[in-house]
Amino acid sequence: MSSITKTTTRNGDPRYRVRYRDPSGRDREKWFTKKADADRYAAGVKADIDRGDYINPQAGKITLGEWITRHEAARLGRRPSTVARDESIINTHILPAFGHRQVKSIQPVEIRAWVANLAAKGLAPATVRKVHQLLSSALEAAYQDGLIRANPARRVDLPALEHREMRALSPTEMDTVAKAIEPRYRALVLTAAYTGCRFGELAALRVGRLDLLHRTLRVEETAIEVKGVLHYGPPKTKASVRAVALPKTLVDELARHLATYPPGEQGLVFTGSDGGPLRAANFRHRYWAPAIRASVGGPCRFHDLRHSHAALLIASGQHPKVIQGRLGHASIRTSLDCYGHLLQGLDEAAADALDEVMGGRAVGLAWG
Repeated sequence: MSSITKTTTRNGDPRYRVRYRDPSGRDREKWFTKKADADRYAAGVKADIDRGDYINPQAGKITLGEWITRHEAARLGRRPSTVARDESIINTHILPAFGHRQVKSIQPVEIRAWVANLAAKGLAPATVRKVHQLLSSALEAAYQDGLIRANPARRVDLPALEHREMRALSPTEMDTVAKAIEPRYRALVLTAAYTGCRFGELAALRVGRLDLLHRTLRVEETAIEVKGVLHYGPPKTKASVRAVALPKTLVDELARHLATYPPGEQGLVFTGSDGGPLRAANFRHRYWAPAIRASVGGPCRFHDLRHSHAALLIASGQHPKVIQGRLGHASIRTSLDCYGHLLQGLDEAAADALDEVMGGRAVGLAWG
C-alpha cells in the first residue's frame, strides 16, 4: 500500500510525498509538487507491484559500462579466444557509444541509429550482428535482473548476412599447394584436405591420438592463440570430438612426416620451424600465403581445405551424415546449411537414376 502526505515549503508552496513499501520490504518515497502527479505515481507503483512488474527506481541508474563488465564476468563456458574477441568488441564499439549512459536511459531508437551507423561505417554484416548481440545480451540480463522494464535492443533491424564464397580446391590443386609449401608443412596441408580438420585441431594433434596402423586420427583438443599465448583445450562443441578415418596414401605421408620431423617434448605431430608449437598467424604469413601465391593463387584460406574436403565427399556421393561426422558438425542441418549448394549438383544424377527405373532398365531392385 502507498500513502500520500501533503506538506508546505517555507514559501508556502504545497508538496506531496508518496510513501510505499516495495516487494523486497524496503520503504521508499518520492516527492511531487502537484497532487495529480503524486496520485498518478502512487497508482502506477501499486499497479506495477500487483502485476509483478515493479522496477527499483535506483537499479537502472548503473551505467552500461559498469553493468556490462559485471555481465561479462558472469558468463561461463567461453574459450579464451572468445573472451578476448568479445572484450575487444565491447571496448571498440559498445563502450564509446553507451558506456557512460545509465542502463535505464538507453532507448530503442538510439540503438537502431547506432546499428545503422555501424553498417554505414563499412563493418561487415556479421560483425554488426555480433556487436549488437553483445549489447543485447547485457541489456537482456539487466531486464531479467529487474533493472529495466524491457530490453531496448530487441526487435532491431540488422543487416542481412553476406554469402561468403567458399573455395573448393580440386585434388590436383591440393597437391599443387602441398608441393609449393615448405616441405615441413606438406603433410599438414594434405591432412587438412583429406580429413577436413580445422587448423587448431591439427596444431593440437599429438602422436598418441594418431593411429597409423588402424588409419585413425582422434580429434580431442584444439589450439588457440590469444594475445600471443597458446591455449590448448577441448574443441568448441562435443560433436567436434571425433575419430576420423585416414586414406592409405595419407597414412604414408604422415609416416614420412614423423620420420623426418619427430615430435618434440609435447608430442605434437605438426610443429613450427623451431620444433615448438605451431602458431596460426605465423604459419599464414610465412608459409601459407607464399605457397598460395606460388601455386593456385588467392584468395584461398587454410580453412578452404576443409571446404575442399567436404566437396570431395559430396562429389564421391557420400551421405550427409558421413560428412557431418568427419567435419564434426553438431547436426546434419549445419552440414546441409554449409554445403547444400554443392549437394544440388547430385540432383541431376538422381534424376538420371530414376530414368533408369522408369524405363525398366534398372535391374536388381528388391521390393518389400
